[in-house]
Amino acid sequence: DQMAEDYILDSCSPSSASRAMWSCSMILSLDGANSHISNSDNKQNEFALSISGESFLHERQIDLFHQLAPLLLFSPLSPTDTSCAMWAMAKAQYVIDKGIFDQLAMSLASEAMLKRSNTRLVSQALWSCGKMVEFEDSKIITRVLDDRGGDADNASENAINLPPYVKCADEYIRFLITNQAQLTPKHVCQAIWAIGRLRLSDYFLVQKMVDIASHLCHKLNAREIANIVWGLSKVDYDKPEVVSEFIYHAIATPKDITAQEAANMLFALGKLQIHEKEAFESLSSILRNQLHEATSQAIANALWAHEVVGIEPPPELLSTWAQDRLGMLVLGTVADLNNDNR
Repeated sequence: DQMAEDYILDSCSPSSASRAMWSCSMILSLDGANSHISNSDNKQNEFALSISGESFLHERQIDLFHQLAPLLLFSPLSPTDTSCAMWAMAKAQYVIDKGIFDQLAMSLASEAMLKRSNTRLVSQALWSCGKMVEFEDSKIITRVLDDRGGDADNASENAINLPPYVKCADEYIRFLITNQAQLTPKHVCQAIWAIGRLRLSDYFLVQKMVDIASHLCHKLNAREIANIVWGLSKVDYDKPEVVSEFIYHAIATPKDITAQEAANMLFALGKLQIHEKEAFESLSSILRNQLHEATSQAIANALWAHEVVGIEPPPELLSTWAQDRLGMLVLGTVADLNNDNR
C-alpha cells in the first residue's frame, strides 16, 4: 500500500520500479507455494479462504504494477532490471500493458544490452516470453516451420503478426548458444520450455539447445527433464531417440518424479508418437502410485498418450479419471482429447 502512495511514485526511479515489481512477484509466488503445504487435513473452508486471499493480493499486485510499469520506460534500464521486470510481469500475469513488456524485451535483445548481460538474465527473459505468450491468440503465434519444408510465404505472413517479444526470442537463444559454457541445467530447462511455449521454428537453434541439454543430461533432475521433453513435443522435435534418452535418465530414479512430471513426460511421448513401452509402464506406475496428487488434466493427458501410441493404460488410471475426477466422462472420449493437446 505504501509503495502506491503518490509521493513515493513521484520519486520512484525506473530501476526502483523494476526491483519493487520483482520483489512483489517473488514474495507472492513464495507465499502461494507455501499456502498449499499443510501437515493437517485440508478443509474446504480453509481452501476457500486461501484462494480468496490470493485473489485479493493478486488484484492489489496488478493495481501496483499498473502504476509502476510506465515508469520502466522513463530512462534506460540495466540488463538486470530489464530481465527482472519482465519476469515480474510474466509471473504476475500482468497483461494490461503488453506494450511495455514488448519494449523491455526489444531493449534486452539489442546488441548493446546483450553484451552487458549474462545467461541467467537472458534465460529468465526467455522464460518470461514463454509465459506471456499464454495470453495471446494461439492462431497469431503459430509459426510455419519454413526451414523444415513449410510454405515460406505463409511463414512470412505469420511472422508479421507475431508480438515483438516473440521475435526477440531467437536473439535470446542465439546468445545462450554463444555462451553455452555458462549455462546451467536450469537455464537450459527454461530455454527449451520457452521454445515449446513460443513454438519457435528455427530448427538449427532448437537442435543446438537440445545438444546442450544432452551434454548436461547427467545433471538434469526430473522436473527439468519433464519441462524439456514437453517443450520439444510442442515443436514436433523429430529425434525420438533423444527424447527417450532424457526420459530414461529420469525414470532411473523414479522416487524423484512427481505425478505432474510423469504426466508431462507421457504427454511428450504421445505427442511425438514414441512407442517406448518400458517408459510408458514406468511413468504410468509412478502416476498410479500418486493418484491422490494428480490433477484431472494430468491423468487425461496420460490416458491420451496411451491412446495415441496404442498402449493399454493401467485400469486404476482410467477408473480414477472417469469416476473421481471427470464425472461421467469415459474411455470413449479419450481420443477426443487429441484436439486439446495439439
